[in-house]
Amino acid sequence: MNVKKAVGGLFYFLGVALGIAKPPVERLACMKLPSGEVCRGINTPLLLAELGLIMAGALLMGLGHRFKNGHELNGWLGVATGLGMAFVGGYAKITELFAFGVVLATIGLLVYKLGRVKHAHG
Repeated sequence: MNVKKAVGGLFYFLGVALGIAKPPVERLACMKLPSGEVCRGINTPLLLAELGLIMAGALLMGLGHRFKNGHELNGWLGVATGLGMAFVGGYAKITELFAFGVVLATIGLLVYKLGRVKHAHG
C-alpha cells in the first residue's frame, strides 16, 4: 500500500472519529431560551481541526492514487471532502455544514464523471 494513501486514510479517519467523539458544538453558559431550548455555539478551533484533518486526508489519499487526469482528482477530492463534511455536520446537527458537504459531494461527483467521459476517448 502506498504511504500517502495510508497516512491520508489515517488523517481522514481521525477527522471523522474526532467529529463523532467530540462534536464541535457546545452549550453556552447554561443559557435557556423562553421556549425551553438551550443555546448552543460552535467550537470553531475544534471544527477547523476536524475539517482540516478530513481535507488533508482526502488530499493525501488522492495524491497517492493514479488518476487519469486532473478532473478525476478534483472530483474525487470534492466527493471525499464533501462526504466528510456532511458526516461531521450531520452528526453535530450543524445544518449549514451538512448542506455544504452534500452540495460539494454532488458537484465533485459530477466533475469526476464528466472528467472521465471527456477524456475517455482521447
